[in-house]
Amino acid sequence: MKFYSFFIIIIFSSLSFLYSQDNDFNQDPQLIEDEVEKKNILLNNFKKKKDTLNSRLPDIRKYLIIDINKDSTYLDTTLTIKKHYKFNYLRKDNFELLKYSNIGQTYNELTHSFDFLSFFPNFSFSSKNHAYLKSNEIKYFQVPTPLTELLFKTVMKQGQHTDAFFSSNISEKFNFSIAFKGLRSLGNYQNILSGSKQFRFTTKYNSSNNRYNFKLHFVSQGFENQENGGLITESLTNFESKDPLFNERSKLSVKFEDAENYFSSKRYYLDHQFLLTQKKDSTQKNSFSIGHRFEYETINNTYEQDQASEFYGTIKSGLNGINDKSEIKTTLNEFYTDLNSNLLGKIQIIYTNYNYKYKSNSLSNESDGFNQNENALSIKFNRNIFGHHLKAIVSNGLFGDRLGNLINTTIVSNKQKELKYKFGLNISSKHPGFYYETYGSSYNNLNWSNNIKKEKIRNVFLKFQFNKFGDLRIDLRTIENYTYFSSEATSLPSSNDKTLIPIVNQLDSSLYYLKLKLDKEFKFGKFAIDNSFVYQNVNQKGDYLNLPEIISRNTFYYSNTILKGAMFFQTGISLKYFSKYFANEYNPALSSFHVQNQKKIGGFPLIDLFVNAKIKQTRLFLKAEHFNSTFTGNNFYSSPSYPYRDFIIRFGLVWNFFN
Repeated sequence: MKFYSFFIIIIFSSLSFLYSQDNDFNQDPQLIEDEVEKKNILLNNFKKKKDTLNSRLPDIRKYLIIDINKDSTYLDTTLTIKKHYKFNYLRKDNFELLKYSNIGQTYNELTHSFDFLSFFPNFSFSSKNHAYLKSNEIKYFQVPTPLTELLFKTVMKQGQHTDAFFSSNISEKFNFSIAFKGLRSLGNYQNILSGSKQFRFTTKYNSSNNRYNFKLHFVSQGFENQENGGLITESLTNFESKDPLFNERSKLSVKFEDAENYFSSKRYYLDHQFLLTQKKDSTQKNSFSIGHRFEYETINNTYEQDQASEFYGTIKSGLNGINDKSEIKTTLNEFYTDLNSNLLGKIQIIYTNYNYKYKSNSLSNESDGFNQNENALSIKFNRNIFGHHLKAIVSNGLFGDRLGNLINTTIVSNKQKELKYKFGLNISSKHPGFYYETYGSSYNNLNWSNNIKKEKIRNVFLKFQFNKFGDLRIDLRTIENYTYFSSEATSLPSSNDKTLIPIVNQLDSSLYYLKLKLDKEFKFGKFAIDNSFVYQNVNQKGDYLNLPEIISRNTFYYSNTILKGAMFFQTGISLKYFSKYFANEYNPALSSFHVQNQKKIGGFPLIDLFVNAKIKQTRLFLKAEHFNSTFTGNNFYSSPSYPYRDFIIRFGLVWNFFN
């Protein structure tokens, strides 16, 4: 009761203390920053929508958010259905991901994702990849007055999720931000507690004559997860039986009761640039500058278990428990030149020096790994040609074994028409991840050293934006040397369960992947239906890259203003569905997933009911998650041994205020 009283106080406090902000809710929602496309300077990329602060404060469009590529957007305090999709632990739309039962756990991927803009080795310990904040996800700010944002959201049991952010300007040219994101959630099953701490600090500076500028950030991240390995076979039968005795999920037996995983990362980043020459004419300017980018990061992943488990086999002699720790240290130095020419466009030449040190089973005298220094050369090109924007990146590794190569080209129509389109070609070759090559553990069966080839992916895509028919994107992809974990999956002598011992695999044959994605919102006065649909097909000689053929999300909602315009609210129902497929199984010892072909999941609807409201700069969210779980049967899973979350009512808020 104390908590609900506090929540009510927060709502009424926002009426008194927050500055007003007017919105025209009859217009289409403005386009929010498209993280995939890395859109250019933003004021032209947003549909005009009234979003102003009280006259005592500067215009909302002066509160700028700048990414690593210097593309900008401004603070958006409106309430749209897109904001509803992003109000989660990741603060991203997770339509193509499948959540686990506890917030702060990993996600199962429903589509094939790949970073076509990087030639560095893939992220090891992939289960942390979604929550981990990468350098290109860190934002920098330029604000005329201090800005604060507070996020709060309830969790599954015994805990909370918070994200607090503050930004201010020391001077017009010097801004900084500081933020902390914290989570603790006990969860409903045995040994599944999740916790995380993410601290981030950023600052940016431009000299008074704009000859010198820098961006700097420091990020410290830590994730703690108790690992139960999923339900044992007997518990899976009890779960699906809908026996009321097991409605209390903690009564279901799990594979591990003593396993924990700790992941931590610290990163220091600096990008500074000096303008050497600048010549202005009547329309544009020619300029030439040099720059340096530095990044140093340490990553540690630790798996602990008090007693050895038969799911992973025997352990090395003389050991009583498991304490496997892997370390990755990377140092990046990039030296670049920027030419901005009226005739040639924007050309950037980059020389990359990349030093990495990987050490597995680092707490043992038998640790293994490698330490190398590699180099690469890249050229980036941007140019407006005949009403189109051409962007190209070519990177080639010069010395070393693990840096890859890439060619990335996109052509985007610039003219404002009923139909916009984007064409792209991606050719990439990169290392699949250090832990595929070398891994060491206290378990005898979790030690290997392999000769790993680089994964090669060729992708062609075409995206259309129709005002009347929505957005359509088509991807055609060829994957060579596809690298993945499988499992021995042999029966245990003491039960009907299967082992979790992972095996590294790399395909000799090619995979052919097709993806079609359609997004369209239909409006009928104050009612709307927002639809997303994905069709996928993988042509392969076996079951290696397993994905659902169909994914869909349909949200029907109503929007209106009440209380004489003081409150704007949305309420509706959202249905998500994905067809049955052989979902990958989570493997705790590796903080990763392995391929399996024994059990299909999917084919069940996920129905959420929600009510969202906006009072001045405060946005309130109330959701009944998986509302249908109590009457559609216990056949819902996130992976073969991990049930999806049960029906739960959660609420939270995002509170922006300006000093």
